[in-house]
Amino acid sequence: MSRPDMPQGTEREGGRGKGEGAQPLPTRVTRVLRRIIGAPDYAAYVEHCRRAGRPPLSEREYLADCFERKGQVARCC
Repeated sequence: MSRPDMPQGTEREGGRGKGEGAQPLPTRVTRVLRRIIGAPDYAAYVEHCRRAGRPPLSEREYLADCFERKGQVARCC
């Protein structure tokens, strides 16, 4: 009953689902907790820079920049 012109796979088969590119559970939990408490995540930053095609800051420069900007953001509370 499937149509011959429709793809049989899913979009996730080539993406970052539970395949080779998936991260282990402790790594994912750590990233979620860092986001919840607002802590900097250098590994996520380096991955973002790699995808964007630009060189990342050193970890020390990245942390200094994060903490410098943290006090400059307008907050409601």
